Amino acid sequence: MDNSLMRSRTVPILAALLGVAILFLTWVGPVQSQDPTASRNPAIYKTQLREAVTLGRKTLKEIEAIPNDDSIPIDPKVLNDARSTYVLVRAARHGMELQREYNSDRGRYSDPILELAFKRVDHAWDLSRVPIDYQGLPRNQYISRAIRDLSDAIRLIDQALIILP
Repeated sequence: MDNSLMRSRTVPILAALLGVAILFLTWVGPVQSQDPTASRNPAIYKTQLREAVTLGRKTLKEIEAIPNDDSIPIDPKVLNDARSTYVLVRAARHGMELQREYNSDRGRYSDPILELAFKRVDHAWDLSRVPIDYQGLPRNQYISRAIRDLSDAIRLIDQALIILP
């Protein structure tokens, strides 16, 4: 068999395999980056809160290291970590809300411990959004506000985790 004939058949096959590989990688990628799902299972929303605290502390250190110079853009990884922290708090908050609704639908009295923890997580949810939403502030104001509010959010989540059984 002639080598030129073999090469002419190999190139389209390799191109097709490469195309399938790229298609597969782009199709699988977004599935792995989906937001966490809310659950009324206390073990799940407590785990989400613990993960939010861990990632929030990491994000806090990253924000503290941001230079005050407005001409240098904020590292997208910092913003992604801040968003992921918020998303974890949001999912846990929604899970706690589902638990409250479930108790209410069953005709049970509201759990005062869950209510106390929920209030803290609800407030932390608002505060954890600041590093994402206030990027337009002058850099020194952004850094101080993001540090303050994210620190408060972490403190509130820690309190909720201590309260929850």
